[in-house]
Amino acid sequence: MATIQQLFGDLERHIKREEYEKALNLTDKILTQSPKDKDALHCKAITLIRLERYSDALSILTGRQHLGADKSAFIFEKAYCFYRTNQLADGSSLIQTKRQELAAQGQKLGWDLRHLEAQMLYRMENYEDCLELYHGMLKDTNKSDEGYNDILTNFNACKAAILYSGQPLDDKWKLEDVTKVTYELSFNSACARISAGDYTQALKLLEEAKEICRETLRDYEEEEIEQELAIILVQTAYVYQLLGRTEQAREIYQSVLKIKALEVTVPAVAANNLVAIQKDEDLFDSAKKIKSATAKALGAKFFESQKRTISMNELLLNLYQSKFAACRDSARQLLKSQPDNDALYMILAATTLSQKKTAKAIEELREYAQQRPQSVALEFATIQLMLMEGGRDYTAAIESLTRFLTRLPEAERHQPGFVALLVWLYDQAGQGEKGVELLSESSAIWAKQNQAKGAPKTMPLALLRQTAAFKLRSHRYREAAKDYEELVQADPSDPASIAGLIMAYSYFAPTEAEKYGDALPEMQHAMDLDVEALERVVPGLKREYVSAEPVSGSGLDLGRRRGPGSRPRRSGAKKPNKRKARLPKKFDSSAPYTADPERWLPLRDRAAARLARTRKAGAGSRKDMTKGSQGMNMEGGGIGGTGSARIAGREHLKPVTAP
Repeated sequence: MATIQQLFGDLERHIKREEYEKALNLTDKILTQSPKDKDALHCKAITLIRLERYSDALSILTGRQHLGADKSAFIFEKAYCFYRTNQLADGSSLIQTKRQELAAQGQKLGWDLRHLEAQMLYRMENYEDCLELYHGMLKDTNKSDEGYNDILTNFNACKAAILYSGQPLDDKWKLEDVTKVTYELSFNSACARISAGDYTQALKLLEEAKEICRETLRDYEEEEIEQELAIILVQTAYVYQLLGRTEQAREIYQSVLKIKALEVTVPAVAANNLVAIQKDEDLFDSAKKIKSATAKALGAKFFESQKRTISMNELLLNLYQSKFAACRDSARQLLKSQPDNDALYMILAATTLSQKKTAKAIEELREYAQQRPQSVALEFATIQLMLMEGGRDYTAAIESLTRFLTRLPEAERHQPGFVALLVWLYDQAGQGEKGVELLSESSAIWAKQNQAKGAPKTMPLALLRQTAAFKLRSHRYREAAKDYEELVQADPSDPASIAGLIMAYSYFAPTEAEKYGDALPEMQHAMDLDVEALERVVPGLKREYVSAEPVSGSGLDLGRRRGPGSRPRRSGAKKPNKRKARLPKKFDSSAPYTADPERWLPLRDRAAARLARTRKAGAGSRKDMTKGSQGMNMEGGGIGGTGSARIAGREHLKPVTAP
C-alpha cells in the first residue's frame, strides 16, 4: 500500500499533466487514509473546480466536517464557486465581509477578489458599484501590465450596460472609444455607441473589431476564427436591424446560426432577433427559433433585460398564432416576477381584442389601471380602444383621461403630451371652448414654472405652437396672431410660424399679412406650373366648355381659344334628363290596355315558364322516356311484342305512295 507521501507525489504529477480525473481518484485515496487532511481536501476542491463540478467543490469548501470550520479560509475558491453556481448575492456578501476584515487591519482586498467581485456586481446588474470598483482597479494597475486591458474591457462593457438599461451615465464616466488595441475593446466601445444611439460610429468600431480579430487569430483554424467572430457579426446585424436594414440583418443572423459549436447565448440572441424581424410572417419557423432562445440552460446566462425581451417576443408570437389561452397564462405567470411591466397588461388586453371583444378589453385595461394608477401606457391604450369602437366615444375618453390626470402629481399634469391629447379630444367632441381654456391654463402654469427656475416667463414653444394652431382652427384669429408673433420672435426663420401668422392676419389685418409675405421661402419650380391647366381641374367643379367670343367693345379676344371639335359654353340652366317609360313589347297605345295579371310574379312562376319546363321534363318528353323499367315506354308490347316499336307520343310514319 502506497504511503501518503507517495500518493501526494503522484497527485502532483497528474495535476501538472492536467489529468484531473486521475488526480481526483488520488485525493480520494489520500482522504481514505487521512480524512481530515486539509491539503488533500484543498486539492480535491480545486480539482473539482477544474472539472467544472462547482457544487461538489462548494460542499467541501463550506462543509463543517471539511474545510468550512475556518470561515476565513479559501475565500476566493468559495466565492468563485458561488459565482459559477449563480449564487451571486452569497458570493458578493462573502467578499464584502472579507473586505471589512482587511480594512480593520489597514489592508486592501486582493486584486483577484476585487476582480471577482466586479464580475458578480456586473452579473447582478449593479453597474454603478461595478464601475467604481473597476475604476479603482485601473488606478492601481500599470498600463503595461497584462491584466490592464482586461480591466479596461470590462470597464467599457459596464458603461455600455448602463446606457442599454436606460439609466443615465454619470459625467465622470466619460464615454471614450478605445480603438486598435484588442478586438474586445473595440467591440465593447461599439456596444457603448449602440446604447448611446450612435449607430454610424458603432458600425465602424465593429468593422475594426472584425479586422483585429482576424489578425490576432491568424494562426488559428478558420472554424475557430468564425466562432470568435460570431458575436461581432450578431452585434453588426443588430445595428442593421435598428437602422431598418432588415434584409442585411436577416442574412447575417442566418449565417451565424449555421456556425457550429458556438457559445449558447450567441445563436439564442440571433434566433430571437430573427423572430423580431419576421413578426407575423413565417410563424412556424419563428416558433422553432424562439424555442431555442428560451431553453432552460440559458436562464443563468442572460441578464434580466434580455430575459424580459425574449419572453415578450414569445408572448407576441403566441398572440400572432392565435394561441390566446397560452398567451394569457404565460403573461400572468410573468406578472408575478414583473409586476411593473405594463406591456404584459397590454398583451393580456390584446388577446381579448384579437377575439373582437373590444368592450371587454377596455374593462380589463381599467382593472389593470387600478393596480397601476399612474401608468401612462395603460391609460393611453384604454383611450385608443375607446376611439377604435364604432361609436368613437370621445366623451368617455375625455372623462377617462381627466380622471387619470388627477392621479398624477401637480407638476406632471400639464406636460405637453397630455395637454395635446386632451385638447384634440375636446376638439373632436365639439368642445372647443374647453380646449382653449385648458391651453390658457397650461400656458400660465408653464410660465410660472419657468419663472421659478429663473427662465424667461414664456410657455414652451411646442405648447405655444399647438395653442396657436388650435386657436386658428377655432376662428380665434386675433389670439392666434398674438401667439404666432411670439413664435416668430423666438425663431424668425421658422416658415410654419410665419405662414400661421399670415393666415391669422389675413382675416382681420390683410396689410399686416402682406408685410410677412416676403419672409416665406420661394416656391421651387413655380414657373413650371400651367395655371390654365390647374383651373380646368379644380376639385369639386364639373368640366364645362369655355366661351371663345371676344369681349364686346374691347376688340380683344380675351377668351380661351377652342381646339378642333370644341363647342361653345352652354348658357342657361341645364335641362334634367328624363328617362323614357319602358312599355311592353307589341304595345298598342290605341287599343285598350289590359294589365298582365302575372306581372308581379317572378318569371320562373309564370305560366309560360311552367309550360316550357313541362315540354323539357314532363310526360312524354325525352327525360320521361328513361323512367321505369326497360322497354315499358315502347308501344307494341315492348321487347318481344308483335307491334312496331316507337317512342310514345310520336306519330306513326306513313308510307308515301307514288303519284
